[in-house]
Amino acid sequence: MTFSNILFPVDFSDRCRAVAPFVNALAERRKASRTLLHIVEIPTLWYGSAEAACMPDLNIPQLIDDAAKRLERFATDNFPGLKPKLIADTGDPGSCIVEIAKTSGTDLIMMPTRGRGRFRSALLGSVTAKVLHDAECPVWTAAHPDASIASIPADWRTIVCAIDTSEDALRLIRCAADLQASGGASIELVHALPAPPEARPELYMDREFQAFLEDSARQSIQRMQAAAGTSLPLYMEPVKSPK
Repeated sequence: MTFSNILFPVDFSDRCRAVAPFVNALAERRKASRTLLHIVEIPTLWYGSAEAACMPDLNIPQLIDDAAKRLERFATDNFPGLKPKLIADTGDPGSCIVEIAKTSGTDLIMMPTRGRGRFRSALLGSVTAKVLHDAECPVWTAAHPDASIASIPADWRTIVCAIDTSEDALRLIRCAADLQASGGASIELVHALPAPPEARPELYMDREFQAFLEDSARQSIQRMQAAAGTSLPLYMEPVKSPK
């Protein structure tokens, strides 16, 4: 897998600054270009009708210019001695990140989560969630780091690859094998066994049913590994019963 053009969306948060060393480490290892992107999100009220009681006074060109200057300072502070491509624009952040990645030939998007804990996946409008769902290229995301890390190892030693049993899993296994071949990292496949139907909670206690699920998944993944020419270690865990 080749990463020659990395897109790094920036919101000037501490979490973005914490992720910058990871972007640098991977870009240096892969000899990839870096593109820093900041999207100015215009309040919905600004697009209101002429009958709206209050229209905010926004100078959009000025907002973009200010964002471009902040982005330049961010690049100077976090990418010293380098000249990454800088883009400042307006729009919906999630949609713009996906579209710019598509039109600019981006191979990888790198961005932090927003650190909203266990409920973040249920929050509508999550930028990271939208990018993960809609992007056509791979997305690297960190578990909302809170502080910059002084030294980031350039080598990847262990990669956990979470897969299901769909056709897309075969492509993911092949990508993991490419990463292993190019970087020397060990790859471990992980598959979460599906939960039984809600109408049959007693199946959680049915060992024969669990064994059937595990055997079926293992056979499917073995066939995909054979097609990919891999023999990566596989770990399977059952989904915990919701409380």
